[in-house]
Amino acid sequence: MSTSTAHRSPEDPAWFRHVLGQYPTGVCVITAQPADGPPIGMVVGSFSSVSMHPPLVGFYPSNTSETWPHLQRASHWCVNILAAHQSDVCRRIATAPLAERFEGVPWRPAPSGAPIIEGAVAWIDCVPVAVHDAGDHKIALAEVRHLDAASTELPLLFFRSGYGSFSPLTLTAYDPDMSLTRPLRHFELIRSIAQELPDQGLRCLVTAPVSDSVVVIGQLDPPSGSVAARPTTLVGQRLPFRPHGPSIFEAWAPTGEQAAWVARFSPDSQEAEIRALARIRERGFSIGLGSEGHRRFAAALEQLAAEPGAVPNEELDALVASLDYEPADLTDAVLTEARVISAPVFDSAGSPVLAMTVFGFRAKPDIVRDAIAAVTRCAQRATRTLGLAPRRD
Repeated sequence: MSTSTAHRSPEDPAWFRHVLGQYPTGVCVITAQPADGPPIGMVVGSFSSVSMHPPLVGFYPSNTSETWPHLQRASHWCVNILAAHQSDVCRRIATAPLAERFEGVPWRPAPSGAPIIEGAVAWIDCVPVAVHDAGDHKIALAEVRHLDAASTELPLLFFRSGYGSFSPLTLTAYDPDMSLTRPLRHFELIRSIAQELPDQGLRCLVTAPVSDSVVVIGQLDPPSGSVAARPTTLVGQRLPFRPHGPSIFEAWAPTGEQAAWVARFSPDSQEAEIRALARIRERGFSIGLGSEGHRRFAAALEQLAAEPGAVPNEELDALVASLDYEPADLTDAVLTEARVISAPVFDSAGSPVLAMTVFGFRAKPDIVRDAIAAVTRCAQRATRTLGLAPRRD
């Protein structure tokens, strides 16, 4: 083995770049939207997480960068982590004149107004907090205000002076608090019970609360010969869990948790939310009525089933806000408007951990009542399989 170190000083720029080039880096575009003029974009390979508390990120622009002075004057930045197929976007923003970099590049505004590049693996909206000198570069720090992982695509990597992607030989699910693993295991235990719903011609989604989202962990469709079946899936899709309307998972939550949930609503909506949660508990199920909001939400779900990430999270939030749930009376006239019915599944601690939701049924009173009976019966059997009856405190 050779031990020669001749001409291998860190002062040799070519050798320094060669050695550091053995370490692959992600490829990001830092964007900003000036008050006047076109959006700004700068490609960086030096982006990194800096701190969790407070949430800080950083990158290292060159002192000779012509773009950095423009970014430094911006009030907000958005970090776009490019996907493996976006090397053309990278080259465009790296080489085009400053005012032309976003020509032909689809984007939408982040909450700050800075561009989110369509198709990016993730985006991080942030506020600059500090810039430090570091040799021939700067260290730029920013505090994160909003962020999202909007795509399941693999990221673009820069390695040995070229662009490429990661080969996922050993990717595993990172779930340190079991927030996703536990409901997946629950679903496996009750899958055969839930399967009775599509056997009766009902489409069924099984969902679970995970952090600030509701995640689809199971989709069960009628046999392929049925007109209700669809060759797509929503499994893995995260849906907004926001104070827009009643939540079947909050209806049986402890009193303190319910109060905290209701407090997130506007003051003029809180009494209606309390009544809606009480109706869910009294009935043992949640019912959603047909409306333009439901039709648009159903169309969005079909898009997401065919193509994950096709509908931005912000649009899903707005659609959830428009849904109509928990009517005061379940008359025949009201039942003809029914579109979705959900029933809770409780774990051994008496907490609602899953929801079985059926849809795709004909909106006739007798058919809707049969669907209610079917989903509540299956949910009760699933609860017995997992443990106890619902908690009442």
